[in-house]
Amino acid sequence: MTSRTEPARSGRPLGFDRAEVLTRLMALFWQTGYDRVTQQQMAKASGLSTSSLYNTFGTKAQTYRLAMDNYLEQMVAVLEPLTHGTRGREDVLEMLDRLAHVLDTSQGRYGCMATTAMVAPVDEHIAQATERYRDHIREGFLKVAERARALGENAPEPQTAANLMTAAVLGTMTIARAAPDSPELHAQLDALRAFARNWVS
Repeated sequence: MTSRTEPARSGRPLGFDRAEVLTRLMALFWQTGYDRVTQQQMAKASGLSTSSLYNTFGTKAQTYRLAMDNYLEQMVAVLEPLTHGTRGREDVLEMLDRLAHVLDTSQGRYGCMATTAMVAPVDEHIAQATERYRDHIREGFLKVAERARALGENAPEPQTAANLMTAAVLGTMTIARAAPDSPELHAQLDALRAFARNWVS
């Protein structure tokens, strides 16, 4: 999706891959956090001058909004088995495998960019985007629990499953930032997988 906060730009074609540069800036904000990111760091990460940065992405705040939107689009792919799957517990397990893969990457060691931003959102755009993200997770678990019950699996009551699993996933991403590669993180992921396999009511 294209953010409404993206500044309009015209003129010569860009001499660089805009999507690739935005991904590098997303990684910078993800790792460092909005408040601690400087223009110099943005220039270094992007390989652009500060004037080119502004002409392409706008202010620091505008760039951060674009970076967050980019991150959330990637997380939609992680959640896709829940929202568009046809199975029950197997779709939950596939989603957890995708999540574990994200956490195993260099940037995933910093947990969830959106979860970190929820604590003190920079502005209303970020607050609304992260709220939609939580709703998307919750809706995904609601759908998969309803499917699981329809398939005869011993799934929890769907609303309970949605609330419980949303809290557990967001908590796991918080642990990933605080203690990457820790036994606690691996234990949390294993517990989520065990819960899905057994579907305790």
